[in-house]
Amino acid sequence: MRRRGEVLPRSLIASQVWDMNFDSDTNVVEVAIKRLRSKIDNNFDTRLIQNIRGMGYVLEVKDDPVT
Repeated sequence: MRRRGEVLPRSLIASQVWDMNFDSDTNVVEVAIKRLRSKIDNNFDTRLIQNIRGMGYVLEVKDDPVT
């Protein structure tokens, strides 16, 4: 939450959360994000955790386009 709006690569998340070197063959970050999403994103209209393809994850609220 301290770094909301900032795209965090999977390697940085792994090193900051688990103090481990990131191995691209492991899916530990994806599993943790899935569990976190089940707690804070599921059952809510607004999604907070966004996947930035090829880069990592960002915590932000996407603005809905004005209709």
